[in-house]
Amino acid sequence: MELLITGCAGFLIVHLGISGTPLRAILQSAIGEQAYLGVYSLLSFATFALMVYGYVQVHHADFLWYPTPLVFTVTKVLLLISLVTLVTGTLTPNPTMVMAEAALDNGVTGMLKVTRHPVQWGILLFAVGHLIANGDVASILFFGTLAILSFIGMFSMDARRRKETDPRWQAFMEKTSMLPFAAILSGRQKFTADDINWMGLIAGIGLYAAAYWLHDMVSGGVSLF
Repeated sequence: MELLITGCAGFLIVHLGISGTPLRAILQSAIGEQAYLGVYSLLSFATFALMVYGYVQVHHADFLWYPTPLVFTVTKVLLLISLVTLVTGTLTPNPTMVMAEAALDNGVTGMLKVTRHPVQWGILLFAVGHLIANGDVASILFFGTLAILSFIGMFSMDARRRKETDPRWQAFMEKTSMLPFAAILSGRQKFTADDINWMGLIAGIGLYAAAYWLHDMVSGGVSLF
């Protein structure tokens, strides 16, 4: 359990304690942006790998709650939505991603009309789905860490971008929303059939199907059937 806790704490510190604070700018100024991204990526990978290793090593026997069949059904729906959102969001040029500010010139299209953080929402829904479907302490630590990071990360990224003086960022923030569908419901955006990324939709559904059928191979024998 110690390795899992250390990995989760390190993962949160790297993302929220460094990337999401003024320390980010200090480090970029001190060692350069490219070097910072290299170190940041290395620490992110190392702490996440420690999380995964710690999670696999822990005996999942200490339960705080026991999921019901209804919860499993809800989780399956959440995972379908999360994987489609995650894949389509990844395939959509998004200026909020690392070193992707050039996408500001593309305007607001596709999933960005739904939310400016589709990847973060995909991860959040994925984590919440697994969180409610597992009541053991180890799963709560692992998936809870991912959920917290994704949720707070959206606010952190928005706070940083709102300080940008580039009028393109100001326009992007005004025309998009963090909360899914808020920009559409408020009339700031109009989602049409042309905004549907069919390749991402099909790939997301395919990924869900693969995860559904092969879940027992990657989860230590837990089948979704």
